Amino acid sequence: MTKLHQLHDGSHLKLMSAKELIQLPVWKGNRIIDHAHVEKIKSSLNNDIKRLDFSYRIATYSEFDAGNNKILKSYIIDGQHRHKILQDYFTTILCEPDFEVVVIEKEFESESDVIEYFNELNNSKPIQWSDPVMLANRYSAELEAVFNKKKSDPLIRPATTKRPYLSALKIREALLENSEKLKENKAEIAAFVKRVVEFNQAEIKNSDFIILNAKKADIDIIQRAIKSGFMLAIGQKLRWVANLL
Repeated sequence: MTKLHQLHDGSHLKLMSAKELIQLPVWKGNRIIDHAHVEKIKSSLNNDIKRLDFSYRIATYSEFDAGNNKILKSYIIDGQHRHKILQDYFTTILCEPDFEVVVIEKEFESESDVIEYFNELNNSKPIQWSDPVMLANRYSAELEAVFNKKKSDPLIRPATTKRPYLSALKIREALLENSEKLKENKAEIAAFVKRVVEFNQAEIKNSDFIILNAKKADIDIIQRAIKSGFMLAIGQKLRWVANLL
C-alpha cells in the first residue's frame, strides 16, 4: 500500500491494488451482507468495474498467533458490498488487469474499539439493532469492557487465540448461535454481563473440583486460568453463553 495522507483521527489515506484489497477478509462484526444491494450496485456500474475504486475502510489491529506473539491483521470494516463485487469480478474474469483503489486504514487496540468505530461510521446510516450481528457486537463489547482491564494482556482477544485467553470471534459465534435470546435493551445486556462475572467467580471458587475432574492435558490451562482470574475459555464450546443469556 502507498500512504497518501494522515487524517485528523490518526487513520491513513492509502492506495492499494484491487486484487490486494479482495484478499482482505471482511470484519466478522459487519452487518449481514445484503445480496440484493450487491446486485443493485452491480447493475449501476454499466460494466465499468473501475468505478469501485474508492469507499473502503480497513481496520488493522493486533491478534495473537499460536506462540502468543502479536501479529497485525487487517479487515474490511466498511465497503463490504463493493468488496464482494470486486471479489466476484476477479474470480470470474481471471485475466482482467488490476487497478488501484483508495482506502482509509486505521489501527486499533481491541475488538471493542473496532465496534465503537464501526458504530461511528454508521451514524449516518440507520443501524438496525435487531440485526443479530449488531446485537452480538454490543454484548461482546460490554464483556470486553469488564474483562479487558489490563490492556497489555487482554483476556478477550480479537481473533483466534489459545486458552486460557478467549477469542472475541468465538464469543460472537456463540452469541449468534443463540440470537433468539439476544436483547436490545441496555439493562438486559448489562444483566447478562453481571451473570457472566458471577459465573466466572464461581468457577474460580470451584477450581479444585474442576481440576480434579479435568483431563490431564487441560490441567495446565486451568491452572493458568485460575492465576489470571479468568475461567470463561475453559469449556471450549462456551456453553455458558447459552446458559446465561
